[in-house]
Amino acid sequence: MKKNIEELFDLEGKVVIVTGGAMGIGKAIAIRLAEAGASIVIADLVAEKEAESTLHEIRHKGGEVTYLQVDLSNSKNLQKVIDSTLKIYGDIHILVNNAGIYRYVSVLELTEELWDKTLNLNLKSVAFLSQLAANAMIAKKHGGKIINISSIDSLKPSGNLAQYDSSKGGVRMLTKAFAKEVGKFGITVNDIAPGGVNTPGVHKVSGNNVSKEELEASEKQIDQFMKSLPLARMGEPEDIANAALFLASDASNYMTGSTVVVDGGLLLM
Repeated sequence: MKKNIEELFDLEGKVVIVTGGAMGIGKAIAIRLAEAGASIVIADLVAEKEAESTLHEIRHKGGEVTYLQVDLSNSKNLQKVIDSTLKIYGDIHILVNNAGIYRYVSVLELTEELWDKTLNLNLKSVAFLSQLAANAMIAKKHGGKIINISSIDSLKPSGNLAQYDSSKGGVRMLTKAFAKEVGKFGITVNDIAPGGVNTPGVHKVSGNNVSKEELEASEKQIDQFMKSLPLARMGEPEDIANAALFLASDASNYMTGSTVVVDGGLLLM
């Protein structure tokens, strides 16, 4: 039975987990999917007070949202996200793996500690939270959707982000590998590769005290983005959220293992 436009993008009755949904891209995704009717579970490391504006905006618009403060880089905490979601809402239909960190550092100065910290959150948590969510979807005997946020850096390294680029390259391949195995259960797996996006900034994303040099490197990279982008502007979190809505909706039902590039044309340069 064919659906009209409103029906295609209607997420009423769907339960969505958004990791790293307290701010930035994750916040925009959580709000957009809530606007489409989904019940949202935000799993993030920051205290709930720091996520209050996101929760308020969703609830003010009539949406349903629950906040879970959790360190996703510790794989022992991932089951808690699934169990809490099932306890509160009884199901899981969509998982958005958005949580991630980056920190500018030369590959010649990269430490094992930073490598492990980045890979644990950016890639390991994506793999094992997806595994848990997929098994929950299969147990409920319905399909589902997994949406991973990768990065334009998984396709074209920007410099001084070797650990981040490696993690996001891994996310792209994990997306394809996962999609190949869970498609038979009606679960689609796709990723979105954002380019330069206006977010709270590297000091917020990394969760660390960032040096003057790192901030200058970030500003320099943004300036380079602006000069090279065919659309002549940085992306906004809502640009990524709109792509996430498409992948979460029935409009993308015949897509899996795909990367949706949302970069303002950066790869054309």
